[in-house]
Amino acid sequence: MLFSPSEHSNILKVAHDVVVGSRAFRTRTFIGGFMSIIAWLVVGLIAGFIGSKIVNKTGEGVLLDIVLGVVGALVGGFLFNMLGAHGVDGINIYSILVAVVGSVVVLIVYHMLFRRSGARV
Repeated sequence: MLFSPSEHSNILKVAHDVVVGSRAFRTRTFIGGFMSIIAWLVVGLIAGFIGSKIVNKTGEGVLLDIVLGVVGALVGGFLFNMLGAHGVDGINIYSILVAVVGSVVVLIVYHMLFRRSGARV
């Protein structure tokens, strides 16, 4: 016999714990990842709306505000890290402030690059 009955039972228990534990880990990771995406979308929507109100005096629409806010959060996080502060870290006032600063910077750069001048000859 390769294993005694008690060793066989222990091996089965360990194997069961590994399978069940990994399934629980995957579920927690999926839910945590999903909530992280929801957090980025919420921060993006709020920051994009505020940033577009500051620069353009009007919102850009839900989808563009979310995109602007998420890009702004990335840019703001990069800028704040360059200055020695930390970037976006969840749904809180500081993260929204970082994302708003970043979205304002993105909009200003966008308007500088794609500003339409008067009539061209």
